[in-house]
Amino acid sequence: MSVMMPEDDWPPAPMVPAASPAPWNSLWDFSLAVYAAPGVAEACLRAQDQYGLDVNLILWAAWLGANGHRLTGPELAAAASATDAWRREVVQPLRAVRRRLKNGPPPAPNAASTALREQVQAAELEAERQQQQMLQAFPPRQRLEATPELALAANIALLLPAGNRRAVTEALHAAIFNP
Repeated sequence: MSVMMPEDDWPPAPMVPAASPAPWNSLWDFSLAVYAAPGVAEACLRAQDQYGLDVNLILWAAWLGANGHRLTGPELAAAASATDAWRREVVQPLRAVRRRLKNGPPPAPNAASTALREQVQAAELEAERQQQQMLQAFPPRQRLEATPELALAANIALLLPAGNRRAVTEALHAAIFNP
């Protein structure tokens, strides 16, 4: 089912219809379940590659939204600031090495470099899990002040430019509310 949300209108139109999601206690468990849903990985990676957005921040904002917490700009800034060094100095370099090993430099790609790439991918995943542990501490007190659908849309709107949030919002909405 498609989510009906005008690209540039605020507040967003209500999304239809959705069952209330189960409360997600762990950001990591939420992320694993939602990211595996059809369209979510592609939409998140497109936002990462086109806009330099952090997929973990997107998933964190979606997790809070699914639990009814509408983020504020200062909350988003605090979480991004607290995890930025880890992302830049650990997660991104691991990702760059993993991507580079896919096609080179020589002797890659070969069986040995493929095995190394898998080890780097496991390290990258662990680094992302640790970043999510940091993110889960933000904000210090969650407010349940919006329906999960509206909180999700508002949280994604804080991260993505207008006109470019539909694919991410629709994929996340479908994964969370219509699994």
